[in-house]
Amino acid sequence: MGRVLAGIGIVVNLFLPGVGSLIMGKWSTGGIQVGVLAVVWILKLISFGLLGYVLWPVTAAIWVWALAGGILTYVERSHRAALKAARP
Repeated sequence: MGRVLAGIGIVVNLFLPGVGSLIMGKWSTGGIQVGVLAVVWILKLISFGLLGYVLWPVTAAIWVWALAGGILTYVERSHRAALKAARP
């Protein structure tokens, strides 16, 4: 079941960075990603786009961080499942 949740988390992270991490059970990482992304979007709305040039790279970095974390979690859980299956 761990690989399935990790796979779902990767797909969700494509659209909602951080939420997929929460689905995978990575509470602190997902919370930070969602929190920082929320602050960035609020700042974008308040600044009427003036900070957009600065905040878009931050948004992209959070998206890449969430996606990479999801992929690494999937690989880790797949490896763990393979080791468990190989035990006699």
